Amino acid sequence: LQDSAEYPLSLGTQPWRRFRAGFCELVAAVVRRCQYSVVYDEFLMDALISLLTGLSDSQVRAFRHTSTLAAMKLMTALVNVALGVSLHQENNQRQYEAERSKGPSRRATDKLEALLEKRREV
Repeated sequence: LQDSAEYPLSLGTQPWRRFRAGFCELVAAVVRRCQYSVVYDEFLMDALISLLTGLSDSQVRAFRHTSTLAAMKLMTALVNVALGVSLHQENNQRQYEAERSKGPSRRATDKLEALLEKRREV
């Protein structure tokens, strides 16, 4: 397989197409499922990056290509998480500013505190 021009991710047969799609979905699903907790844990990301780095340094071309594909899918999923966090921050800031601009009699102090706490959390 090392010297072959064909390697699993480029094969067009049904099992390898399913593997490629399933592998890509696995990487994206791990990030999606962990986007509120484990993604921010340095241990998981360090371990995953070490795995992908080790695979990309392999003598076997299939491992290098698999690692590259996984890294691309991982980065895409992380960018999607970052985009979601950014949108969440913007919405929170907009709600906070709208509530703060209300007159003192109409302003909900508990809502302002909740929005501030949410902003600190994010």
